[in-house]
Amino acid sequence: MNVSYTDTYEFLKQPFPIAPGVTISVGGYSFGTLGVRFTMGQQRRSSGILSFQQGSFFGGDKSTVGYSRGRVEISPRLAIEPSVSMNRVTLPVGSFTTNLLSSRLTYTLTPKMFVSGLVQYNSSRHSVAANVRFRWEYRPGSELFIVYNDTRDTEGLGFPDLETRTFIVKINRLFRF
Repeated sequence: MNVSYTDTYEFLKQPFPIAPGVTISVGGYSFGTLGVRFTMGQQRRSSGILSFQQGSFFGGDKSTVGYSRGRVEISPRLAIEPSVSMNRVTLPVGSFTTNLLSSRLTYTLTPKMFVSGLVQYNSSRHSVAANVRFRWEYRPGSELFIVYNDTRDTEGLGFPDLETRTFIVKINRLFRF
């Protein structure tokens, strides 16, 4: 278990639209945040970090409840890593709630090769993002990555509209002298 207090300062040079209909004005802002984290042991079949934060935020208040670095081992080769963050923000110019939900699925083919997929939903942006990655260490220190990314807007009706899509191939080779 970990208890912490953070005191920070941020200066905005220009207005910042943080949520639909909520814009933070130019100026200096002090933040004081109290956080409590409970870490569940990784030796267990299910692990992760439960957290709670409460504090000031751009002249208002912010409360966050979360679960991160979660890992549920289904088999020695297959694991799911869920994560959730729920944020309630109350500011002088408006209030909003935003949630971030994500889950990563990892399948280990061999000790040097795996495939993982990450799906993430952001309620404030009304978007779903997917990332699928293949990694192969074909020689010690040398790797091949094949990555596919896709982001979609979920605000409309029907199938989510495509915002971005990328396909990346990266190969590196370690040279020893």
